[in-house]
Amino acid sequence: MKLSVIVVFVFAFSIFTACSKNELQKNTNTNSSAKVASSSLLTTSITSTGKKFLFDNTKAETAGNADWVIDEDNSTPQRIPTPLQSTVTSTTAENFWTGALSSWGIALVKNGNTVETLPSNGSITYGSTTNAQDLKNYTVFVVDEPNIRFTTAEKQAILNFVKNGGGLFMISDHTVSDRNNDGWDSPAIWNDFMTNNGLISNPFGFSVDLTNISQTSTNVLTGNLTNPILHGTQGNVTKLAFNNGASLTLSPTANATVQGLIWQSGYTQSRSKVMCASSTYGTGRIYIVTDSSPMDDGTGAPNNTLYVGWPTNSHTALFMNASLWLAKLQ
Repeated sequence: MKLSVIVVFVFAFSIFTACSKNELQKNTNTNSSAKVASSSLLTTSITSTGKKFLFDNTKAETAGNADWVIDEDNSTPQRIPTPLQSTVTSTTAENFWTGALSSWGIALVKNGNTVETLPSNGSITYGSTTNAQDLKNYTVFVVDEPNIRFTTAEKQAILNFVKNGGGLFMISDHTVSDRNNDGWDSPAIWNDFMTNNGLISNPFGFSVDLTNISQTSTNVLTGNLTNPILHGTQGNVTKLAFNNGASLTLSPTANATVQGLIWQSGYTQSRSKVMCASSTYGTGRIYIVTDSSPMDDGTGAPNNTLYVGWPTNSHTALFMNASLWLAKLQ
């Protein structure tokens, strides 16, 4: 009698499993309009043992010729990328999702992490019990070339997020790169964030120069072969290519932890001419790079002119190492 019950149970479970797999495959093959309609229903389907990464889309990250999102359906980024990230495998291609940062998002998921987008109608908060996407619910906040100024409340939310252990991935572009024509471009917006936040001046120890450079640099930090961003689990970093980016000036007097990682070619490794840097604030971590082209994978909304950077010049190793360092996974 007991054996019969077991056999029936196993048979029923097999049918259920097969149906579930068929449904999953149907979801994977869904068209763009169906993906948009169903995205709100997919939130609870995400499973991961890693950290949670939130990619911002509240600051016109798709304005003009930009497409700095991990996924979009009908040119509209949704909170949850589709097809489901729970279906991503080690062989999943980056065009599984559509967005110039889709390769980055897929790579993070392959490493066991969860990714989401903060949609254009979302809110940047820290400690709000009414915001499902409050920064307290995430490990790393990625902001790629913001084109709208942060409000004072948003600045303080981000600062408190980092101060209390969060990771902030900051990306700027070159001067005069105002994509939405509101009078503010990303270098000015990041500098405003660090000098006009109502809490502390230059909390991270750097400022974005109003410059525009294009070059491939091999001027990587020397003498520190254990730096987790340059020599982490995702590989060694040997170069960084800018296709119209800015530079950084470091201020150790404002934050003694700030460290340059890669400099412009032909310059000494000092406080100026820096192309990317890291620092800490409170118990959190910050990484900044001052061009949006290096993480561009060349895919995105129709008619956008994009510059493929992600798979070249050791960019994948650099940005994945930085991401995992921010998440305190290395």
